Formats: sequence, structure tokens, C-alpha cells
Amino acid sequence: MKLKRFHFDINNLIDDTITLTGQDAVHAKDVMRLKIGDEFIAICGNGLDYYVKIVEFIDSNIICKVQKVEQNLADPQVDVTLYQALLKADKLDLVVQKATEIGVQKIVLFQSEFCVAKWQGKSNKLDRLNKISVEATKQCGRSEPITIVADYFFSDVLNELANYDCVIFAYENAKDYGILDIKGDYKKIAIIVGSEGGFSQSECQALCKLKNVHCITLGHRILRAETASIVASALVMAQFEK
Repeated sequence: MKLKRFHFDINNLIDDTITLTGQDAVHAKDVMRLKIGDEFIAICGNGLDYYVKIVEFIDSNIICKVQKVEQNLADPQVDVTLYQALLKADKLDLVVQKATEIGVQKIVLFQSEFCVAKWQGKSNKLDRLNKISVEATKQCGRSEPITIVADYFFSDVLNELANYDCVIFAYENAKDYGILDIKGDYKKIAIIVGSEGGFSQSECQALCKLKNVHCITLGHRILRAETASIVASALVMAQFEK
């Protein structure tokens, strides 16, 4: 049977003992009905999988003994950041969940000219997205969730793009040039996807003139913004993760 995965704070690892606390402990005890002697995989974002056995319950905490430690094989081998223009309603939830499963390392949410959604005053939304990423991390077998940052504007994105080996701009007007045409051993990659309304002409021009930016097509059909993010992320991981 596939072992369940639960997240713990690295500070709660002492010698060969891990203490599971918080919501994960509540879920393991009250929802999954784990008991003394049961085993699961504990993760804390350091690239390792801790195979543990429950030895004691103390109040709402679960005390576990480490049985073995293995390198996590599901963590991504390339550093991919998804720059996602703000989307409406629950579309960001879907993008965060699937990007985590696919292997994206970081998501930067930004405001562009044609964005309908706004971020200001929505700090609770970031908490929700982080929780979605944590749950997706457990499901897909990674050891750490995505880093999610917000309150960016298009100008902030432009200023950061020089830090990447390769920048992939999913552009609906690009012709006959896709991700498979991009050659190189890139390890730090940025993906840029617009909102429901896409980018303005001036924003597209600003992106396309940068030397490390590849303006690519995602096929003959125009995709929804959230679909484009998922497709572009999957294609990048397939192309560059060895």
C-alpha cells in the first residue's frame, strides 16, 4: 500500500525522532485514523523523504521514529518560475495545483495592462494558494511546495528576466516556433503567461525584444490562460528536465 505523506517542521527533527504537529497531525490522527505502529513518509522541504513509524501520541502531536531516509526523486531537476498574470475566480487555484504537480519551483503573480482580477487586499488568497500547493506536493510526491509571490507588476517582471538562462513567452501570435525548437542545456527558466485578456501590444513588444526571450506558440488553437500555463509548464519540464 502506498504510504501517506505528511509535512513537518524541520525544527521538529531531533536525532531519529520527528514530531508531527498542526493540521497534518490532526489529519493523520482524526481523518486518516493512524495509530501507533503505522508508518508514513514525512517531508519538510529539504529534498529528503523520512520513512517513519508512529510510537506515541502526546496531546495533538504525533511522535515518530525515523526508519530510513531517502533522497526525494520527484523534486524537479530544473529551476522553473512561472510568471502568471492575474486570473479571475478559482483559475489560480487550478494553475497552482497543476504547476506543483508538473514541477514548477516558483510562481510569480503579477498585474498586467489587461488583467481584470486585482490582488491588492487579498492576502488571504495567498494563504489559500499556499495550502493548495502543500496538498499538491504531498499528492505528487515532491518534498517541498512551490514558492508563491504576488504584488508584482509587469515592469517588475521585466526587471527580473535577465536573471534567467531562458525565458519562454507563450504568445498567441507566434508562428511556427514552439518549445521543441528551443535548444540548450538550460537550468534556470522562466515562463510568461498572460491573463484572460492577454498582453497589450506594448507589453508584447517589450518582452519580444529581450535577448533571452523566446516567443513561442502552443499550437494551432488559442488556449484559455489557465490551460496555457499548465501546457507550457508541462512542455518545459518535458523538454529540459533530464
